[in-house]
Amino acid sequence: MKPAASRIAITSYGVLVILLAGTVERAAAQPARTLCADCHVPQGAQFTESIHGHALRCQDCHGGDSDYRVETADKTRFAAYFSTTKPAAPLNEKFDHGERFRGKPARKDVPTSCGECHSDVARMNPYGLRTDQLSSYWVSGHGKRLKETGDEHVAVCIDCHGAHDIYKHDSPKSRIYFQNVPTTCGRCHADASLMTQYKRPTNIIEQYENSIHGQNVLKKSDAGSPNCATCHGSHAAAPPGVADVGHVCGKCHQQVETEFSSGVHGKLPLFPRCVGCHAREGGKHNHAIHKASPSTNQLVDVFREIREDYEGDAARAEFTKRVDALPNTLLFSQVCRACHDIARADPHAQFVRENSPVALEKGVELAGALRLAQFEYARTAERIERLSRGVLLVKDEAVRLEEIRTELLSLNVAMHTLDATGIHDRVRKLKEICAEVNGSLDGKELGLNRRYQVTWGVWGFIVVFVSLMYRKYKLLRAEYVISTPRPASTSLPVVTPAPVPVVGRRKFFERSLRTLGAVGTLALIWPVIAYVFPSRKRGGAGERVSAGKTEGWAVWEMKKVSVAGKAVGVIRTDNGFKAFSLICTHLGCIVQWSSTHRSFECPCHEAKFDAEGRVTGGPPPKPLPSYNVAVAQGDVIVTAPS
Repeated sequence: MKPAASRIAITSYGVLVILLAGTVERAAAQPARTLCADCHVPQGAQFTESIHGHALRCQDCHGGDSDYRVETADKTRFAAYFSTTKPAAPLNEKFDHGERFRGKPARKDVPTSCGECHSDVARMNPYGLRTDQLSSYWVSGHGKRLKETGDEHVAVCIDCHGAHDIYKHDSPKSRIYFQNVPTTCGRCHADASLMTQYKRPTNIIEQYENSIHGQNVLKKSDAGSPNCATCHGSHAAAPPGVADVGHVCGKCHQQVETEFSSGVHGKLPLFPRCVGCHAREGGKHNHAIHKASPSTNQLVDVFREIREDYEGDAARAEFTKRVDALPNTLLFSQVCRACHDIARADPHAQFVRENSPVALEKGVELAGALRLAQFEYARTAERIERLSRGVLLVKDEAVRLEEIRTELLSLNVAMHTLDATGIHDRVRKLKEICAEVNGSLDGKELGLNRRYQVTWGVWGFIVVFVSLMYRKYKLLRAEYVISTPRPASTSLPVVTPAPVPVVGRRKFFERSLRTLGAVGTLALIWPVIAYVFPSRKRGGAGERVSAGKTEGWAVWEMKKVSVAGKAVGVIRTDNGFKAFSLICTHLGCIVQWSSTHRSFECPCHEAKFDAEGRVTGGPPPKPLPSYNVAVAQGDVIVTAPS
């Protein structure tokens, strides 16, 4: 290389090194790229864990740039400030987020901001989410007031779903998880200062928590029971009117609504419907809904308390008295008098005063019929439970008890018709089934008592036989073992032989007598024990029951069997046999199989399950439990879950 060219190359290289060094120095001096979560630490943590964390960016809601540069010291100061719930002093300087930054959306703009995505069909379609939430919100009580008056105290999206901590509805962390909904609604509706402005009651949440619905949701974790959104709606939330309350309740209690609508009260347009009888204080804003009748377990407990002290009509009278005294039990006398009290002086009393005496008399009559049915059920159930702890096999009677329980729960539904003829017919049917079950139990108890009576004679024979055998044993022992001839005495010294380890003939004979006596005695005693205790309890996990032969079993035909004391339905499908529990997962009624519709239907609340046991309608929270089915040598064998 020539000297001139060499100098030019060296000079160019030096300039390049200087430029690169300057660039590196400037890059080192520039702050590192900063994310929103680096400063807004708690919000960033919530957003990352939320359902939006993988689908949205902060800029989608707040605007701004995607690339910020913040000094480390400033970043630390910002993070400390935003991590404090109540900062001691305001932040003196504000960070420049750029021209596109929209900041924190105003409350009145939140629905529209959320609706930009949730009303977009193309964007929501991959997630299978509805796109009418925003339009539904604008017709709700909250949305109407926000749009018409600009009142920002009403609930908007972030009040129910959260701002950054939004989770899927089935996550226990979500504010709209079925057990968290009352608390979410209570943030506003239990706030006395806020509700006073709108002249709304402030004890709604307290009433709900003490109601049958609240107890099921909050204490029993029953997702099938209603929460606030079930009755009022979610995005289109609005309190139902007086005439609509029954229809709202009818979404779950479909059979009750049908029966009620056919009765005299269902034809009155201004009748308070469900809350008029099931609410403690009445009124359309009352949420303290209670069952009209105690649970079947409570009924059995009451009868168990009086069984030994009362009999006959006295037992029934005491049973009625104690059931009426149970907490949270609605009495017909009180419920009917709410409208049919002859002493009423309000203007509306004139419309019912003429019929009030007859109505009150009819109410007492129907209440008596219901208590009679409850008494018959409780007496039968307590007896089965008591006998099941003994030696009798009462599995079949226990399955029939489930039928009686279903009849009782169906009777509770039929009470809404106020049809005395139909109600008495149902009570008569329930009593007949109870009589059949008790007749079967009487037969089993009588058979067992007769076995006990026969046992005395058998035991007497055994005692005499054993005594004679023992006497014979002593005689034989005295003759062959003890009485042995001794040698005559001689002058020769007696030499004691060394012990022989082999058992002697006499010793062997003595042991044989004892063994034969013990075996003979046991051979006599065992048949007596088997005779006295013929019906030993079986069942439980792993029990196998034959449902019948495959021959002649039509497709979609169901046969009912008892497995581990539970009613089970076995269905022949196109692809083989399937078995499901026939006990509804809502209130435990016995479901019925419809081969025409290929579904299980509950007579109590019109719950429906498909041929796979899945819930297709009504309030049940989970599907019907399934059982294992196998075919062996033409027999269909059902096995209880282990």
